[in-house]
Amino acid sequence: MKVSARALVIAYDFPPHGAIGTMRTLRLVRQLHAEGWTVTVLTGSPRTYLPDTPVEASLARLVPPDVRVIAVRAFRPLSTIERLIRGRTRKGSTSEDRGNAGSSATGRRRPAWLTGLARVKDFIDGMLAIPDNESGWIAPAALRGLMQMVANGRPDVIYSSAPPWSGQTVAWILAALAGRPWVADFRDPWARAPGRDWRLPFRQRAVERIERRVVGRADGILFVTRANLDEFAAFYGSAAARRFHLVPNGCDPTEFETLTPKPSPGKFVLLHAGTFYGPRNPLPILRGVASAVSRGALDPDTFRLRLLGTNSLALDLAAESRRLGIEHIVEIMPRASRAETLQQMMSASALLLVQTNTTVSIPGKAYEYLAARRPVLALSEEGETAELVRASGLGVVVRPDEPIAAIEAALLEIVALAGHPVSPAAPELFDGRVHAATTERLLVEFARCRRRRSGVVQPVEGNRPVAATEESRR
Repeated sequence: MKVSARALVIAYDFPPHGAIGTMRTLRLVRQLHAEGWTVTVLTGSPRTYLPDTPVEASLARLVPPDVRVIAVRAFRPLSTIERLIRGRTRKGSTSEDRGNAGSSATGRRRPAWLTGLARVKDFIDGMLAIPDNESGWIAPAALRGLMQMVANGRPDVIYSSAPPWSGQTVAWILAALAGRPWVADFRDPWARAPGRDWRLPFRQRAVERIERRVVGRADGILFVTRANLDEFAAFYGSAAARRFHLVPNGCDPTEFETLTPKPSPGKFVLLHAGTFYGPRNPLPILRGVASAVSRGALDPDTFRLRLLGTNSLALDLAAESRRLGIEHIVEIMPRASRAETLQQMMSASALLLVQTNTTVSIPGKAYEYLAARRPVLALSEEGETAELVRASGLGVVVRPDEPIAAIEAALLEIVALAGHPVSPAAPELFDGRVHAATTERLLVEFARCRRRRSGVVQPVEGNRPVAATEESRR
């Protein structure tokens, strides 16, 4: 039976945005459309994406044509200041003194007013990064959302997905104005995630307050892992936890149906597809490969470690490979299109998953790895990621702090595993369409209420930040 209801979906990451988080919202929008919902999506505009934002124009073709997509430009006042600082610094300078904050080899100094302007810019940057770097989208998106409701009527339910967390702030505003039920999707931990750069204490306190208000005001909150849900429940208490729902992440297996594996002749390729950042570091694997090669356990003429994607680490992986003597084994390749990345997954001998310094999150690529039906080597802490890989029956897990001998053994085990046919993982472990249907059914129940609850929650007394991490980066 088709649903006759209207949904306002608020998600900065939506086609053509190429971040992995885009895919979860896209699957839900397609599911809502298939069930007869009238869907409006409030999202970011490609014209004001931050630099290095992945863009996949082909994803826009997957959005049903009668879904209304409102792409809103972000307000980025700092861009003008940055251009001014760069322009005035370069004007009249040589290649030796450009970019020097104080003085150059030629004795030129940055004008005092320009140095002061740079300091003001740094402070404003911290202020405007509340709750995140997309805060300049909040006011324009809230205004456009309000205009949409005035012109076309209030939705029956509002759904928001984050990160970026600015989207939850937009949803908070619009849900209050509309007086309609609001379901907030938490794809990641938020205020208590480790590894966050809280150089300005007031920023951390502000983010904690915003999270508390979102948790208190949302009628339902979705989490992608049980561990993250449990952490929020312990922090906010059982009353808030009654509004928490577990809806795992996943992928769309049909994206692989038209792909044919194209293995590299005579080569065993262990592929990592995605971004390295923060604690997500492949160095233990590089050391394990070097050890295995030096002992003759891996053939340097046939084994290849292929790193496909962006490296945001301070570590120079190419230089580290040379230092270890495996530069001819490690293939470092730039980020590719989504279609090419999925093709690479299908064609690899095995797949490498790096998820360190966390117990509660699972990278989005993990589900695509399972759909590709290739053996998976997970360099991971014990927790959600390790449990998923083990449950799939497709992989081997090794902790990043284990001795090199253990990492080497895991490498050899995955090579051996790839030499035999593998059984596919159970669909419920990776098929995001199943979970999109679950979310759609939840939204039906909320839409029937048509009224928002109200209230604020406080953390359980004595609670402190606990271990958490971010979703796979874009």
